Amino acid sequence: MRKIALNAAERLISLTHNLAAILLAVAALLVFWQVVTRFILGDAAAWSEVLARGIVIWMVFLVSGAGFRLSAMIPLEFVRSVLPDNLQRIVGFVVMVLVLAFLGVLIWFGTAMAIRVSTQQVAMLGVPISWFYAAIPLGAALAVPGVLLEFFRPIDELRDETAARDEAFE
Repeated sequence: MRKIALNAAERLISLTHNLAAILLAVAALLVFWQVVTRFILGDAAAWSEVLARGIVIWMVFLVSGAGFRLSAMIPLEFVRSVLPDNLQRIVGFVVMVLVLAFLGVLIWFGTAMAIRVSTQQVAMLGVPISWFYAAIPLGAALAVPGVLLEFFRPIDELRDETAARDEAFE
């Protein structure tokens, strides 16, 4: 059962990572289109800037789970490396609980904010602004598996990664 859950979480992280990459490409194309319409055609497509901004918001929140899973968030390696294994796990657990609490706050207040602004429209697009705000609670919820997967990674694997990083910088 645990292996099935881990595989499902890994697939979810991979899916959100790939979706965020696609959104990055779409946002880049929209910004390019904005430049073309503004400076070459002389009539800016205002909708493309607003849509690109919304896509970047979604991209950032979707990729956060992969960021946690791949240890791309700012780590405190210098603290972790000087501690014995059992203390490393305790510090890791405390950090995980704090991050999960923060994600819970984002889910709770992000949902409240998305509901609160559901009657407002994005001027240039004519869609509810809550579509953009929904990235906050959904992205935070999708980040939870990444946090849990990173925490449950074996301590030996962490030690090997730290040693490899240290060698790369020497």
